[in-house]
Amino acid sequence: MKETDAIIREFTERLKQTREYQQYGEKRDKVRECPGLMDEINVYRRRNYEMQTSEEELFDKVDEFAKEFESFRANPVVEEYLQAELAVCRMVRDVYTQIAEAIDLDIYLDL
Repeated sequence: MKETDAIIREFTERLKQTREYQQYGEKRDKVRECPGLMDEINVYRRRNYEMQTSEEELFDKVDEFAKEFESFRANPVVEEYLQAELAVCRMVRDVYTQIAEAIDLDIYLDL
């Protein structure tokens, strides 16, 4: 397992050098400069997750959610952070997908 550990360490260090990850780090630092803002972002994330996993009618919930957090998302520090975080999440998703496609495990991801 030592060989894979070294490969993973090298790969993750390279990922940290990407434009997406660098921007994420800059935006995260700006959020951390604002006391309590990360807590508010976590509330937003939790509510978003609860909405998306709810069994209720999603259309009405999405509209209600958007209205509730409209002023919160209007904060440029919040919006830029969430966009940068999304870019990193998409990058990681793409890495997972490419790994799954590159090795022969007979699993198929339709993302």
